[in-house]
Amino acid sequence: MGNRARNDINYSYNALIWVNEKRDRKMGFESIIGQDHVVKQLKRSIVSGEANHALLFLGQESVGKRMTAIAYAKALNCLDENSRKEGDFCDNCRSCQLISLMQHPDVRLLTPETTGDKTVISIDAIRAKSGEAPPHPLPLREDVALKPLEGRTKVYIIDPANRPGLQEEAGNALLLTLEEPPKNVVIILISSRPNYVLPTLVSRCHPIKFNLIRTDKILTKVMEESEDEVEAKIISSIANGKLGFALDMAKNPHLLALRKELTNEIFRLTPVETGAAITLGAITRDIASRVELYERENESADRKVRRNLPIVFDMILSIWRDLLVLKEEGSNKHILNIDLTDEMEELARKYSTEKIYAAMDAVNRTKRYIERNSNIDLTLENMWSDIL
Repeated sequence: MGNRARNDINYSYNALIWVNEKRDRKMGFESIIGQDHVVKQLKRSIVSGEANHALLFLGQESVGKRMTAIAYAKALNCLDENSRKEGDFCDNCRSCQLISLMQHPDVRLLTPETTGDKTVISIDAIRAKSGEAPPHPLPLREDVALKPLEGRTKVYIIDPANRPGLQEEAGNALLLTLEEPPKNVVIILISSRPNYVLPTLVSRCHPIKFNLIRTDKILTKVMEESEDEVEAKIISSIANGKLGFALDMAKNPHLLALRKELTNEIFRLTPVETGAAITLGAITRDIASRVELYERENESADRKVRRNLPIVFDMILSIWRDLLVLKEEGSNKHILNIDLTDEMEELARKYSTEKIYAAMDAVNRTKRYIERNSNIDLTLENMWSDIL
């Protein structure tokens, strides 16, 4: 793996591969928060020696699916005998540390960035086409046939395993490998869009469902990153069960400032005539362009905006989710944006329940359009037109 890809991984999964440098940090599967049922299954499979060779991790974004996949790869290859007996990993041995850095020769993470394409995982990552050089020394379908170089089990993590991230022809190329994987191979597919995973892939994998994480558990983690208790409570609330989102916010204070700027403009401009859609679309794009989470080399301005828009969409969705709570419960007891209670109550008086549902549908629909490389400016303008 080249330096650029390694750099991308270290930054892109900072919120998921969370390494707390404190001496008392949790080790092994204890570091997986709020997914006890998943951890129990995975540990049991290791202890029994009956690990599934094809797994499908399903659940919303930022709930720890990728972190758990990497933890499972560590447990399958950990060198510490006591940890192995418990189906766990030590996180200190050479194998665990190499996997943390994604430098272990028997563990591969296939994403659009690591396979040489910033938009999709192409078929070249799965099988080489005639006359073309694959982006990795060996495509997955050839690599699985080889014995592990250093560990006990070869682990392949594919994220996302749904369209459009995983091209349909690439997914089809996986089928034979999923049907008859070698004994020492585990393939983990990850998806937050189960309806967009090829049915033929789903049928060949053992599904594991990840839950949203309780706010109190998220708050405990966020408090390790933030010394401001009020700020930590706000972050944990608006994360709405997504630990990765909360950690990004906690580790990058500028995100809270951008959120405040965005919400101020939303409250100022909604609801009004559709002429404000262009303005709000431009504001949304500008906010996404100023999100600074991960380093990318030679990334275009459009690509950066497209990559960061999901974070902004989550901020927007949290507003309309709170409006719905205010409408249906008549109380602000369960709203997420606890620092914006007055503004929320004022806006809720101006929106019907039907209009709130339509706004949330518009944001979720726009998420999918952006993933499919639709025109950013036009798509954002249309979204705000629907919301207004």
